[in-house]
Amino acid sequence: MGNIRLGFVRADTHAMYYGIMLQECDALLLQKTNYVVHHYAGNIYDPKVMTMPRVAGFEIAGIYDYEFDNAKAFSDIFHGKPVAYQNLEEMTEGVDAVFIADCDGGGGDHLKLATPFLKKGIPTFVDKPFALTLEDAVAIVKLAKENDTLMFNSSILTYVPAAAHFRDRYQEFTDTYWPIPADESRDVKLGLIKGVGGAFSQELSGTAPAAGLEGRMAYIIHGVALAFHLFGNGVEWVEAMGEQPLEYFHLHLTSGVDVMILNNSTEVFPETCTFYASAFGKFGVIHSGPIGDPQFLGGAAKILEIFKDMIKTKKAPKDYDLFIEPIAVIEAGQQAQETGRRVYLKDVWKK
Repeated sequence: MGNIRLGFVRADTHAMYYGIMLQECDALLLQKTNYVVHHYAGNIYDPKVMTMPRVAGFEIAGIYDYEFDNAKAFSDIFHGKPVAYQNLEEMTEGVDAVFIADCDGGGGDHLKLATPFLKKGIPTFVDKPFALTLEDAVAIVKLAKENDTLMFNSSILTYVPAAAHFRDRYQEFTDTYWPIPADESRDVKLGLIKGVGGAFSQELSGTAPAAGLEGRMAYIIHGVALAFHLFGNGVEWVEAMGEQPLEYFHLHLTSGVDVMILNNSTEVFPETCTFYASAFGKFGVIHSGPIGDPQFLGGAAKILEIFKDMIKTKKAPKDYDLFIEPIAVIEAGQQAQETGRRVYLKDVWKK
C-alpha cells in the first residue's frame, strides 16, 4: 500500500497542527498564517526549521473548509499540493481517508461533516469532542456501523506520553510495603484533574459570558479524556456544581475510584492549556508535572500512528462505545448541575 491520500475537513489550528507532522510545509508561511502552531512545532532559533514529530505514510490530498479562502491558505502552506475543495462530496472522490479537525469547536457539526465519508466507507477520524450531544454521538456510531466504515476519535490527552509517565508513577505508593499491613489495599482511591474551563480563549476575545457548554466543550472533553487515561473509564454516576458549565465535575467509576475535574476559568487558573493531575491512595499521593502544549505533540503523533494502523489493518482500534461514553458523561453532568442531584449514566445512555 502506498501513501494514504488524506483529506482534512476544517482548515483550523488542528488541521495545521496534525498536517505538519505528515507533510513538508512552508515554515515561514505557517508562521505568518498560524503563529501558535509554528511556535510549538518550530525551532526556537531558526523559524525555517520545524522540530515536531513526523509520521510517515500519508500525503495530504485535499482540504475543505466552510470558507474556501481558508482552504486555499491551508493548501498554500503545503506548497499547493492539497486540492482545496468547494464541497465535501467532491472530496470523497479524491481521498482514501479523512481527518475532521476541530481545535476550539464544540462538535455540533461533526455528524454533518462525517456523514458523506461514513456513507461511502471512507475511514474517518472525528476530532474531539466526538459530538456536542449524546444524540449526535450515537448517530455517528450508528452511521459508521451501518456502512461498515472504520472510525477513530480521540483527545490528545488520551495518548499524551506525559500522562502515561505519570500513571506509571502510581507504584510510588502502591508498591510500599513497610510499615503497611500486607492485606491493606494500595490502589488509587481518588483522582484529581486540574482541567481547563474552556473559557480562556473566550475571555481573551471578550465573549466569555455568552460562551456556554458549546463554547467550552473542546476543553472540558480533554479533562474527561485525561481522567479516563489516568484512572480508567466505566463511569457509574456523576455530580456537578459551579457557576460555569461543569466547573466542579465529580465522576464515580464502577471500580470505586472517584475523580474530581476542575474546569475553572482564568479567574482561578492561568490562560494556558496546561493540565495537572494528582492521584491519592490510602498510603500516599503523587502529583504530575505540567501536561500542556509542549507535551501534547507526542500525543498527537501517537493518534496519527493509530489512525494509520487502523486504515492499513482494516481494524478499529477501539470499541465505538468508548467514543460515546465521554459525551454521555458530559450530558449526565449537565443534568446533574441543573438539578443539583447525582445522575447515573445508565439513566442517560440507553445502550
